[in-house]
Amino acid sequence: MVDFYNKRNERKVSFKYPVNGTRNILRKVDGVKLASFTGPGGRGITVQEGDGKIRSVSVRKIVQY
Repeated sequence: MVDFYNKRNERKVSFKYPVNGTRNILRKVDGVKLASFTGPGGRGITVQEGDGKIRSVSVRKIVQY
């Protein structure tokens, strides 16, 4: 199992993540990891998707496929 938090920056990542962060519907996220962070909700990563959008996602909600 890949630990996205420890993965090096500027590497490609591909995973599924809940829509709006809470729903039981998963969407595919493909992009480049920009940074790791630790916040009040736990560990997370910042991803720049293929369409240019930058998103912050929680590591504990990521579903690998």
